[in-house]
Amino acid sequence: MIWALGLVLLAAPGLQAQETPPPLAPSIVQADARALIEAAEAIDMEEDPAGARAAWQSAYDTALTLEGVAQTDRAAILNQLGSAIFYAGGREEALGLFREAASVFEAAGPDYLEPLEQALGNVASILGTLGRLDEAETATRDVLAIRQQLYPEDHVQIARSYFELGSILNARGELNDAIELVERSLRIRETVLEEGHPHIAMTQVSLAAILIRAYRFADAAELSRRAAEQLEASLPPGHPFIGFARSSYAGALNAWGRYEAAEPLLRRILEDRRASLGEAHPQVADTLNNLGVALFGQGRSAEARPLFLAARDIYRNAAGAESIEAARMQMNAADTAFALGQYDAARTEWLDVLGVFDAAGTSGPDRIRVLAELAALEAMDGNPAQGRDYIADARMLAADYLPEGHERRHELAIDEAWISAMDGGTLQMVPREVQAAMTALSGDLDLADIDSARDMARTRQRAFRRALDIAFAAGDTQAALRYMQMVHATGLALAAEATALRVSSSGAQTADLVRARQDSWRALRLAEENYVRVRSASASPDPQTLAAARDAYEMARTAMSGLSPDGDHAQGLETLTLETVQQMLGAGDHIIAFAFTPAGGVSLRIGQSDLVMDRLAIDRDAAQSALAILRPALEAGAAAGVARPFPADEAHRLYGGVFTPRLTNGLEEEAALFVLADGPYRSIPFPVLLTGEPSRPLDSEAAYAGAPWLIARHAVTTLATLSALRQRNDGPGSAEPYLIGFGAPVFSGDTGAEPVTLAALTRSASEESGQALSSLAPLPGARAELEELARLFGEGRADIRLGVWATETAVKSADLNRASVLVFATHGLLPGELETVLEPALAFTPPAQPDALDDGLLTASEIAGLRLDADWVVLSACNTFTADGTATAPDRLAQAFLYAGARSLLVSHWTVRDDAAAYLTAQTARRALAGEARPQAFRGAMLELMRNEAIPGSAHPGVWGPFALIGR
Repeated sequence: MIWALGLVLLAAPGLQAQETPPPLAPSIVQADARALIEAAEAIDMEEDPAGARAAWQSAYDTALTLEGVAQTDRAAILNQLGSAIFYAGGREEALGLFREAASVFEAAGPDYLEPLEQALGNVASILGTLGRLDEAETATRDVLAIRQQLYPEDHVQIARSYFELGSILNARGELNDAIELVERSLRIRETVLEEGHPHIAMTQVSLAAILIRAYRFADAAELSRRAAEQLEASLPPGHPFIGFARSSYAGALNAWGRYEAAEPLLRRILEDRRASLGEAHPQVADTLNNLGVALFGQGRSAEARPLFLAARDIYRNAAGAESIEAARMQMNAADTAFALGQYDAARTEWLDVLGVFDAAGTSGPDRIRVLAELAALEAMDGNPAQGRDYIADARMLAADYLPEGHERRHELAIDEAWISAMDGGTLQMVPREVQAAMTALSGDLDLADIDSARDMARTRQRAFRRALDIAFAAGDTQAALRYMQMVHATGLALAAEATALRVSSSGAQTADLVRARQDSWRALRLAEENYVRVRSASASPDPQTLAAARDAYEMARTAMSGLSPDGDHAQGLETLTLETVQQMLGAGDHIIAFAFTPAGGVSLRIGQSDLVMDRLAIDRDAAQSALAILRPALEAGAAAGVARPFPADEAHRLYGGVFTPRLTNGLEEEAALFVLADGPYRSIPFPVLLTGEPSRPLDSEAAYAGAPWLIARHAVTTLATLSALRQRNDGPGSAEPYLIGFGAPVFSGDTGAEPVTLAALTRSASEESGQALSSLAPLPGARAELEELARLFGEGRADIRLGVWATETAVKSADLNRASVLVFATHGLLPGELETVLEPALAFTPPAQPDALDDGLLTASEIAGLRLDADWVVLSACNTFTADGTATAPDRLAQAFLYAGARSLLVSHWTVRDDAAAYLTAQTARRALAGEARPQAFRGAMLELMRNEAIPGSAHPGVWGPFALIGR
């Protein structure tokens, strides 16, 4: 995906620009001819390129008819005409004129080095824009040599040459040399120009663009953020440089995979640019493109596609059908067509792009990407031979333009092997090149900064999933297991892995150092997200609010940099081997792990002594369609019970999509299943799937209770990560069972009222928000639930806070590390529509005077800051688990508790009834305290619930089914 974030070429500032320039073409003295030149000079080429072109064409045509005019003066006018044609979109024509002018100046000798520098610089600039990088580099080095004859080393024109050469090397993929040259340019400008000069900040913006390509996302984001603030302080509102810098910051977030953070900022930039520049300006096109990238990265291809096409059309209208920029926007539009299954449209659009590149002589990374995408399309569309040709061309170009070890070269190695696998050929093994590529692509998923690790894993999902197809084609179950774990490097998984890393550290001091670094990264990410939200909220954010957000961000950065390097014991994500996984399983335990892939999907069943691999029998779209029918019925059934029809066909279809005959062969009844799910399956609890077609219509309590639910055959636990099983075998963290619980807060709302959104509760720490929180419906079953749990644990082994004592302050001041079981029996709230509210939260008794410590809402980020050693955390509340794999870790409730130290969770997928929640929680705890393993205890409690006639409608899966056991 291409984001519009180029290097901004700057004219050289300084005293020279303030001096009165000599008259153009002094050998032309005729009054009419001079009048034509002056009229052309008066036209702004950017604002009126057509008028400028006509005026300079008239001046040049007149100069050709005059006698006694120096060839160098005609060349000077020709150079101006070339500039006007360039601004009018005629790049190839302008290139020819610049070259003609340069040849005249070069022949004229050393007295004409300055005009030669200008003309040759224009040649180099156009060649670079056209992607003709070899020619562009030669011309740029020639310009540098001329400038070194004209100026001292610390001159702004030398800085400009270093900058321009760096931009060419950046396009060639020679990133280290490019960074060194642009940094050299920046140092000269910082020395020569006054502090705060806009060209210093704009050089930083361009340097950030190169750092992005070098995968130094944090450095790029920080550099462009500071540049934007400097430009806002020194330039008037609406200046285009400010928009460039803000767009650079958003582009850095996009490239980082932090699409959700970039989106609101880009929407703000788009609104500002439309207001100041109009709908048809190229900068508006750039922003439309970048917003499309953010949406595409979130899987919102249908929304992104019209943005890319609109951006393309703006550039076409401004610069013609052969515009390179328009072609780059069309590349992105073709990506969305491919993702949406519109293969013919994608093929046509990519081939059109190649035609533009061919006409312009464009090579390098852009061409590599188009060839690689065409290769994938042909492989998916049944033309693998054509795909192999395209990928071979892409790899050949990559060897010329990208350094060894570049991420794109690793992806191309995977692509080539994947196309071979798609061709139906049997691979003897996963190619070593693919193994090396996967090691490189997963090696920098650092568990110190799990937000970045999650975002980077998301940008590499296509490579991970294609590698899984390769492993299946090769019949390599060990590789499939490894790649399956990479596919599942979601926020939920990484939160659990971060905790596992601390647990496995050698000694409490090392664990504390690891936690300190993880917490510092988490604080920095939260501060940055708040900063982005403030900047995105309006065109002119409140200065005090913005300053506070900026100060908090700077404090987090300072705290981060103050940590001793010796304390950084974090490491990359490690995948478990088959032998290790099987050692973690008990008798009768089976892991069901699966992932959707371009070829359909791969599933694994792992037992103590066997591993079975198969293809999924359902694709992602079909699974999503079934889910779209099943889940609403389940949510509605929570209230309506058996009166609500149940889509049994969809529940059985989803079961059969994963549990194929090959996978279930040898899977004994009563086996405990540990499920690592993917895609739409993350949004549904597996116990509600039907292992067969019901023998009678589901129209009564008895029919529902007797239906062949998966939970009737197997205990089912959802895994965040395979390493959770390692913790399972380590045993509970606390020596003695001890319960801490909070619940039944004081709420006074109507139990039948519409739910209160989190947005309504968090607009301000005001009396109004306190009233909104109070209006939540009371939970009469929560008190009974916690009192029953306390009775089960026994005297001296329980500490519960109910009613007025169930406060956020009570949670934050309690010694939670003491709890083996931690229970929250209250409302779980999801974010509302207010764009500045992003976190879910647990609701508690509203304080009389809300403040920063206690506003009645324990947010996910506050939960992540807790220190837990709980074997089990029960979230007996509504909407405590979304499991979509894209939520910001650890900012969803389940992720936050896993990050804080919980080893397993009981959560809910949708609104739950407090009577059902109370019964299920208490019965699961009773069975577990009696010595039953928690998965079996959870299963037994669920089966009891569905047959409990004292709870109305309890046989319907909407009542007993929303709960999920996560972890060990």
